[in-house]
Amino acid sequence: MTDCDATAHDLSELWSWRYASIPLVAALIGYVTNLLAIQMTFLPLEYIGWGEKFFHRWGFSCGWQGIIPSKAEKMARKAVRLITTKLIRVQDVFDQLEPAEIVKCVEPKLQHTVERVLHEVASTHCPDVWETLPLVVRSEVARAVCERSPPYIEAMMRELKGQIEEILDLEEFVVEKLTEDPELLGEIFKRCGEAEFRFIERSGLYFGFLLGLLQSLAWYGLTASCYPKEFFLPAAGALCGYVTNWIAMFLIFKPIEPIRCCCCFTIHGLFLRRQREVSKEFAALCAGRVLTARNCWERILYGPNREAFEKIVMAQIRRAVDEQAALVRPMLPLVAGGKTYVAAKEQAAGLFVEFFPAAVASTYEYSQRAMGTEDLLRTKMQELPSIEFEGVLHPVFEEDEWKLIAVGGLLGLWVGIFQAVFVFGALDFSHIF
Repeated sequence: MTDCDATAHDLSELWSWRYASIPLVAALIGYVTNLLAIQMTFLPLEYIGWGEKFFHRWGFSCGWQGIIPSKAEKMARKAVRLITTKLIRVQDVFDQLEPAEIVKCVEPKLQHTVERVLHEVASTHCPDVWETLPLVVRSEVARAVCERSPPYIEAMMRELKGQIEEILDLEEFVVEKLTEDPELLGEIFKRCGEAEFRFIERSGLYFGFLLGLLQSLAWYGLTASCYPKEFFLPAAGALCGYVTNWIAMFLIFKPIEPIRCCCCFTIHGLFLRRQREVSKEFAALCAGRVLTARNCWERILYGPNREAFEKIVMAQIRRAVDEQAALVRPMLPLVAGGKTYVAAKEQAAGLFVEFFPAAVASTYEYSQRAMGTEDLLRTKMQELPSIEFEGVLHPVFEEDEWKLIAVGGLLGLWVGIFQAVFVFGALDFSHIF
């Protein structure tokens, strides 16, 4: 064979299906590893593993749980601290509530509540007097009490607003809501970073293919030389899987601040340049699924600091009973400071606390509208400096991104071994068997 023929043969070999498969396989490696990295970020929600008793003695486990579900509290706390320190204060939110509007919302349920409380108290402490009263008189007493109630409810709301930061711990409340539902936390990160996750998937194809072209040329060079080549494809596959994942992660968050290049284009982290759109999505999700009026009120009514709110309610009810005692005087023979009066007043206060949540439920629609949490979150978030805005999504990757990148390298290694053994026959394991 002449030198020309040998050269032609070498060139035809370079363009053969085996060499052409290298960049295609590299693109597939990049895509699959990046896709796998995304799935491993969110799934599975529960830990899946094996050999726990065996491995536990050495302090590690053989299994996997999605990064977000496994570190839900830690990630939620990072995101919440951004909300509570940079975006909103619970005081600012509740300051939007007008006590007079709250009164209007609860008025339809107030008559029924007052009637129930009066019936319970009077039946307990002066049943003979109460039973002799006509129904129309009982209703008139309840109506009179309702008419005189608004000032006490408004005072109750003003006092609540003044102590809201002690009663409603916003950080603990939001962290608890997010950690009790890892799916919700994952949805927030997934929807805020939807474009970035899509980029991670596609970038595996692009960068993998480019790296594969370099692999193909390098492999051809090694084939035409006397240098050892047996482990090139496995090593190149591992490098391809590793590098494509690393590049994708890097381009999402770097550079943090926009850099103008050659006066014609700007380099800026992909996630960071979408600050306005992400802020809108994040605010809508948080306001609509977490910081809802219903959730906030339920935390006040049933949360760990509910006793502080109950004290406010009971103090106003006691005050109302003392100031409106003339209305119930006919039913309380010992109204002038007697034990019956004191017991009746305490029972009335306790019953109002018990029935109050039903009345509060009628304020949810107004509270949601008046609090304006979504608008406030969106506006404040859009004004954040890039370095602080990065903290919205980066916690998803920050701590465990090395695992995701390493998985890409490991998968690429195995694909490289497959190529070397079954496509090029460069590795021979027959002697092992």
